[in-house]
Amino acid sequence: MSNKHPKAELFKLTAHLNDRGNVEMDLECVDPDQFARLMEKDLPHYEGTFKVASLLRYLKSVGDEMMEKSSRYI
Repeated sequence: MSNKHPKAELFKLTAHLNDRGNVEMDLECVDPDQFARLMEKDLPHYEGTFKVASLLRYLKSVGDEMMEKSSRYI
């Protein structure tokens, strides 16, 4: 079944166990300010731009905290 509605990945936090038994963590997040600028320029009729940018700021702050605090465990 094909996905008829394209999706853009905005935030991703992953933890993988590598072949040496070490946990590798990675955080990827769209920059909220860049997101807002591009949306205002290319899709100005979208009404949720600033809500999504705020969500991205929140996710980034929580993700940064998780990355920092995870060093206690790995």
